[in-house]
Amino acid sequence: MRCIRTGFIIAIAGCLSNCASLIAKKDTYGSKGPGVKINGATVRMQVNPQGSADGAMAFSAMVVAVGVATMEGPFRWRIEAVGTPGVHQSLVVHRLHTSTAKSKRKEWYPADKLNQRADFRTSKEQPTLSRARYEIPGLLQVTAEKDGKLTILADVSVSTAQRRERKLVRFQLDPQQKRADEFIFLPVEIVKTIGKDWDELEDPNWD
Repeated sequence: MRCIRTGFIIAIAGCLSNCASLIAKKDTYGSKGPGVKINGATVRMQVNPQGSADGAMAFSAMVVAVGVATMEGPFRWRIEAVGTPGVHQSLVVHRLHTSTAKSKRKEWYPADKLNQRADFRTSKEQPTLSRARYEIPGLLQVTAEKDGKLTILADVSVSTAQRRERKLVRFQLDPQQKRADEFIFLPVEIVKTIGKDWDELEDPNWD
């Protein structure tokens, strides 16, 4: 069981023992457009808020009753590339640089923590697409309110069987406020995940 302890937990009235409701506000970052092209694959930056304020989150094996007022930074962050099965093979993130508009922070991410290969994989649910996901070690220590717009320069290479292309690309991430409302029937979700690798599952918490 994971619990982020904050001010309150709201039990969802009328909810059966096998379902749950999540009502949340997210202070997050989002980018415009579908991403950038590298060697025929579409590459984008994604973030997942890990902080919470004025709320609570709780999960158990059978029952979830949750009320989350705000989800915010710091963030898990990753680069995802969407390509073609049988064509695209791997993704490598070589360098990263972050800069913030409001707080004026400029930092290079330690290169010795990068340069790990992420292979493209195809799921049974989307056989016409393959994905490579590289989650960057450690949390991105920013918040939309304090740091404002976020620019990330990423030195990325994508390989196919024929060639490798390497580009320095820019991701402009703007502060966004979203709702993260979900109503989940647990047995259905549990059955859907049996025998699957986590990388094959869609994760709605990534922006």
